[in-house]
Amino acid sequence: MPAHKVLRHVWKTERNCMENRDLAAAAAENNAGADSAAAGGSFCADALRSWIKEAHEKKNRSYPKGSSAVLIPFLIRDGVCHVLYEVRAAKLLSQPGEICFPGGRIEKGESPMETAVREATEELCVDRDRIEIVGALDDTIGPGTIPLFSYIGVLHDYEGTWSASEVDRVFTLPLDWILQNDPDVYKIKLARQMPEDFPYEYIPGGQEYRWREQSYSVPFYPQLPTELSLFQEPKAAELCGKAAETADSTSDAGEDMKLPVLWGVTARVTHSLAVLLREGRGEQTLR
Repeated sequence: MPAHKVLRHVWKTERNCMENRDLAAAAAENNAGADSAAAGGSFCADALRSWIKEAHEKKNRSYPKGSSAVLIPFLIRDGVCHVLYEVRAAKLLSQPGEICFPGGRIEKGESPMETAVREATEELCVDRDRIEIVGALDDTIGPGTIPLFSYIGVLHDYEGTWSASEVDRVFTLPLDWILQNDPDVYKIKLARQMPEDFPYEYIPGGQEYRWREQSYSVPFYPQLPTELSLFQEPKAAELCGKAAETADSTSDAGEDMKLPVLWGVTARVTHSLAVLLREGRGEQTLR
């Protein structure tokens, strides 16, 4: 056999032996460290579980700036289940004259449910013990992707009161109407504006990358039912606890009412409420 072939054969033999020794050593290390690996894996899982739990607890103790909560008040009028809405006072800086539910910003140290109840007592001039929380909707994303928490509650013995510093008037819609009518929905395409230093070089295709289109749905209930009930204005609406002269009057939805359109986040919450209750009620009725 030529010398160069002999050398090649020797080299291959030595390399195979080295590889076999390496594999044997690796197997020995794996076997020797099996117990410690299992212990390490257990430690890793425990640590992750602890971190995740703490992260969720911190999240539940703090909310993004501007987070809000609302109460969806249910009440019985003339033996029929209704949902109560407010029309915001015209002098408010934020969304004046629009339809809304009682609610507001979450204050430091409050839970979303505490916020919803507190705001309802302030805006509707009712005591806390008149509000019975019975459930909640899934979180809603409001304008600017800020979370909105919605709680469903029964308003007991409501006498048609509200604070005129925040509320222009209140009215109710029959639950049956809400369950039977869906809003008109319009989609707004969201524009994408990249910063000048956006690192396109990290993305396949760079500036030609095909981004998915994003949109934001805006619902409208353009025609409220003629059987909606408008509470008459109390004599002293600024004073909490003052009842309306005729707390249970019902009016036609004519021009004299001048109610704005139910739209936006409040319409989104209304529709979410309808979807939830349709799913849960089956053939049952609320009376």
